[in-house]
Amino acid sequence: MSHTLTGGDADDAQTDARDAAREDTLDAYFTVLSNQRRRLALDCLQEYETPIALADLADEVAVREYDSPVTEIPAEEVKEIYVSLYHVHVPRLEDAGLAEYDQENDLVTLLEDGQELIEAVP
Repeated sequence: MSHTLTGGDADDAQTDARDAAREDTLDAYFTVLSNQRRRLALDCLQEYETPIALADLADEVAVREYDSPVTEIPAEEVKEIYVSLYHVHVPRLEDAGLAEYDQENDLVTLLEDGQELIEAVP
């Protein structure tokens, strides 16, 4: 026996699909925001309002994490931040549709959804 969605059933299915997509998006945003390093990376991207080299992003995140000038932060610590941004945090920002990484040019760009999320979070 085959069922065809008609009228209210079709509308309910569309509403359910929209609700599921919204829930998935919210889950992705909460996952992104649950990590301090990703929040700091988003903050840096917003502050610079332009694509930024991943190494420069790592420097800026380090400055915020250590609350010190980059010259006072051990190079190994900055390198660890760079590696974690490259392998973990920037890909998660990309997966959530908040940022984009251009590997060829080594640039990270804040996307419109990322900007809107930052503006919505106090």
